[in-house]
Amino acid sequence: GVEANFNGTLGDFDWYLNYSYIRATFESNLLLSSPFNPMADANGNIQVTPGDRIPGLPLHSLKAGLGYNVTDKWNVAIESIVNSSTYMRGDEANLLSQVPGYAIFNLRSTYKITDYLEAFVKVNNIFDTTYETFGTVGDPTQVFPGFSNPAFYSPGAPIGAWAGVRVTL
Repeated sequence: GVEANFNGTLGDFDWYLNYSYIRATFESNLLLSSPFNPMADANGNIQVTPGDRIPGLPLHSLKAGLGYNVTDKWNVAIESIVNSSTYMRGDEANLLSQVPGYAIFNLRSTYKITDYLEAFVKVNNIFDTTYETFGTVGDPTQVFPGFSNPAFYSPGAPIGAWAGVRVTL
């Protein structure tokens, strides 16, 4: 994999860019038990081969932000988090559809009241994007009798806002 981090200041603007490329793969043949994977053999196993990607790890991740100093005490910024698709846990053989990638955007603002006191406002997922952060295969009938889809997804956080005061000693 590769990870690159850049940041800087240009006049009243500050910025950062963090990118990672992680091609985490299996390097050996493996026969794994995955009884709820619809592609499993009659014994509930899946065959993992060298090069299959490890589930839950996005190939590409990007975090970027741009801030503006409105005054010496007040800063506003927009930030983004972008992740590419991932394979589900229980699909180590990469046989099923992937958990889709996503992009979310956050806003934040800080105001320095004194050298030790700062007010802040933060709004995450400003567009209230619906997305999933993780997936796994399992037995749906234990939770939903009569349901047949073995894919379970972890939803990403909806829009959320926080405001507060930060004290630095």
